[in-house]
Amino acid sequence: MKKALRPFCLLALLVALVSGCTNTSKLVSRGLKAEVTSIVRAPDGSVTASWRVTNDNIVAYLFNRVRAKIYLNGTYLGLITNDTPLAIPANTMSVRSGKVTGGDPAARRALDTAVAQGSASYRVDSQITICIYDDSFEESKLTTAGTVVVKAE
Repeated sequence: MKKALRPFCLLALLVALVSGCTNTSKLVSRGLKAEVTSIVRAPDGSVTASWRVTNDNIVAYLFNRVRAKIYLNGTYLGLITNDTPLAIPANTMSVRSGKVTGGDPAARRALDTAVAQGSASYRVDSQITICIYDDSFEESKLTTAGTVVVKAE
């Protein structure tokens, strides 16, 4: 009897270990979408991007930090960092804008081309820190691509 019970116990232990080590970040961020809505180059050369996070879930989220890498027509444009807590109510969206930092001469050329065309294809790779409960946080990654309006002031 003990020999027949041993494989069952080992299997139950293995299932418990594997399920306890699963990555919950995809589960937590399901239904969230981070998009760039516009990119504006100021006369001084600084770049500002407006972005929104859409929450299609039935629960609200609190983002503690957002870091978003923006690519225009496949060229790395720069990084937006938002360390201000961002509340996203259920079934709605939150809109923010921020200064784009980083980039290089290739980024400036890609931005010049996009300004001349009035729009560009983009990809944004976002890393978000979500407050789950009190001092419990979850890191998650979101990637979105599309077309964005690009203009100069």
